[in-house]
Amino acid sequence: MDKINLILLGGGGHCHSVIESIEHSDKFNISGVLEPPPLKGEYISGYPVIGTDDEIPELVSRGYSFHVTVGHIKNPAPRRKLYELLKKHRAPIVTVIDPSAVVSERAEIGEGTVVLRQAFVNSGAIIGNNCIINTGAIIEHDARIGHYVHVSTGAIVNGDCTIGDNCFIGSGAILSNNITICADVLIGAGAVVLRSVNEPGIYHGNPARLLK
Repeated sequence: MDKINLILLGGGGHCHSVIESIEHSDKFNISGVLEPPPLKGEYISGYPVIGTDDEIPELVSRGYSFHVTVGHIKNPAPRRKLYELLKKHRAPIVTVIDPSAVVSERAEIGEGTVVLRQAFVNSGAIIGNNCIINTGAIIEHDARIGHYVHVSTGAIVNGDCTIGDNCFIGSGAILSNNITICADVLIGAGAVVLRSVNEPGIYHGNPARLLK
């Protein structure tokens, strides 16, 4: 099968992680990275910065596919903006799953989402578009994760949880089973969430509480 020629949007730390996962798969050729000026001509993990977001229409016309590699810490807006820009230009957007990740055949992974090394997505889980399931994260059975969500390294989302759009689940956080997290919530690193969260905001601690 021919590999897909792929353009990455964003060259920060998250991009390095995604490149590692892409290189371990047999699906993609990385053709270059788009970054704001003045980085054109530089290299990110060995791949050239070939231009800026302004190049997207031309690259779409030439048959390239795309993946957003801007990260999401606290604020999903930059990553979401790039995804929506790609949709505006009707660009093909790929999903990336590291070969070491375990993803059930009965799970659903949305467009533009990345599942990184040794993550686990169990049966019946549904993950939305443009999400990050980071290294070692666990998404248990029948969990529902909205769009533009980052489940960070080593976080555990237990069975039958629901997470709304634009959320960030910090490293090592634990969400108890059968709870709902509303949209626009940040769960801090190591937090333990035992009850549903119905108010947007930042939550820390064990048990997790809203920071006023």
